[in-house]
Amino acid sequence: MHQMEIDRRHFLAGALALSLGVASKARAATERIETLYAATRKGAAGGYSAAIFNTSGSDLNAVSLPARGHDVTVCPVTQRCVAFARRPGNFAVAFSADRAAAPIRFTTPPDRHFYGHGIFSPDGRLLFTTENDFDAGEGRIGIYDATDAFKRIGEFSAFGVGPHDIALLSDGVTLVIANGGIATHPDFGEGRLPLNLATMEPNLAYVDLRHGELLETHALPEAFHQASLRHLDKGRADRLVIGCQSKEQGGSEPPIILRHRRGEDLSVVGLKRETAAALRGYISSVAVDISGETAALTSSHGGLVVFVEVASGRVLGSRALADVSGAAPDVASGAFLLTSGLGQLVTGASADALSGSVETSWHWDNHAVML
Repeated sequence: MHQMEIDRRHFLAGALALSLGVASKARAATERIETLYAATRKGAAGGYSAAIFNTSGSDLNAVSLPARGHDVTVCPVTQRCVAFARRPGNFAVAFSADRAAAPIRFTTPPDRHFYGHGIFSPDGRLLFTTENDFDAGEGRIGIYDATDAFKRIGEFSAFGVGPHDIALLSDGVTLVIANGGIATHPDFGEGRLPLNLATMEPNLAYVDLRHGELLETHALPEAFHQASLRHLDKGRADRLVIGCQSKEQGGSEPPIILRHRRGEDLSVVGLKRETAAALRGYISSVAVDISGETAALTSSHGGLVVFVEVASGRVLGSRALADVSGAAPDVASGAFLLTSGLGQLVTGASADALSGSVETSWHWDNHAVML
């Protein structure tokens, strides 16, 4: 009996040691898991690139771009990234964290250009992009085959002028498009000169990607027709947070942060006068956290980040950060990575707790995405 008790103790001790060892290895494995992001940027000595990097600012992979980039979209199946040209550029580059995989560069047709955004289908086979049919003065959604070197296989209407950012609702078939309403042409002002400020008609369009069929459109009241819808992200229950850029040249100031859910009216996020003034009529980027409950909206012009509760539109706070532009969710609820054109990578969980800050030599562009 005594011997059995000793053996039992040895067994328990060995099992405890084994379990502690397994737990220790599990902790070590967890600690080694990095949160990865992708963004476009400019080097300190010039030249443009897109990169997959961690919160310490170290690259896992980077690819050169022929000119300035804008946003990056990530395939939900392969995690391959596509970096888009800033309008009116017509190039895009697909790349991944695996350096062994050669990047793929592709372009729009000559009579189209990108608006800097796109999104994959849920199965990763197709890429949908916002484009300008500049001779017709109409927005298009380009369709590219991700299984065939991103060959362009079709397009459908964006049901508006100047389609910019795009998102896919949780049903996997409904695209939502932020149509900025501003007509441009590569022959005028390097493709960035607004040609229709007096008559611009921005809208939010919901489209069935299977047929290119319009489901809903929503516009601001006529008095606010110069609030150009630009960037958006999707929160819980497919509720959108939308950032605008004001083109108002006198009179009442258009709202620049909106919310929307299908079947409802557009709603304006009320801002304190000093906050609205600090944003300077410009939202650079919108990102919703992993819980779908909190949105971060940046303004590079104002050097300010505003945090908004997605469900209610309540402003949770703000934080000053010079030349802030990119925003992406971090791994915790309410947490974000923010990027700055001055080189900073900043992480934190709320408006008053943006604690981590890393200085890099890169001038980060408008957007960042989490892989």
